[in-house]
Amino acid sequence: MKVSLTALLAVSLSAPSFAGSIWVEAESAKEKSIQDNGWYSSVRKEELSGGGLLAHWGKQLGTAEFQIKVPEAGEYVLWLRANPVATKLQVQVGGGEWVEVNFNGQSHEQINIASDNQPDLRFVSWVRVGRQSLQAGELPVAIRFSSDNHYHGMLDCFCLTTDANWKPSGILKPGEDKPHWAVPELSNANLDEWIQFIRPSTEELGWRAVRWHRSLSEAAEEAKALQRPILLWAMNGHPCGET
Repeated sequence: MKVSLTALLAVSLSAPSFAGSIWVEAESAKEKSIQDNGWYSSVRKEELSGGGLLAHWGKQLGTAEFQIKVPEAGEYVLWLRANPVATKLQVQVGGGEWVEVNFNGQSHEQINIASDNQPDLRFVSWVRVGRQSLQAGELPVAIRFSSDNHYHGMLDCFCLTTDANWKPSGILKPGEDKPHWAVPELSNANLDEWIQFIRPSTEELGWRAVRWHRSLSEAAEEAKALQRPILLWAMNGHPCGET
């Protein structure tokens, strides 16, 4: 691809940067025209970079605009994480022509992010858009969702890196071997959701239904009679750490 890649290989001014690479969260768009759909937006946010994304489903085009910056001249490779299923996604650099993102043969690590695990449209994958020599400077970048089915489209993030051999792995940024989890902000709107999240589920409390023995000899006798193995749960030290 030779046209308009320069516009994509850039960074939102608010995006974090790393040595030789820049990571841009889609939800940091400066301006956007996105129509929400409860079903389409119902995804597992823990699978997403930064815990969010842009998801559009409506009767007209969805758009997002970024004010990007190329910090220094160099050879950059653009990787973009978006919905590849029956999706049409275009990008525009500096007010130039729109360029179609090609998912065929270029996508990598496609995963289902549907909250109910249904195999429908709610997937994301990485796609290698291309490589380009960039000069330092600022440019506007626009993204357009124009799929045939309700103009649907998702964008999680995109990465710009000078490491031509780097290949994305989940939400790991270049140079990371484990994710850097963002600290959630509590509010009146999400407090109940987080309380329910940290409480153990019925399945996790299943151990309470087990008839535990406090005496190993009693457990051994019962296990022998029932011809069952013994699960020994032991603790070394005082429960308050006073050892």
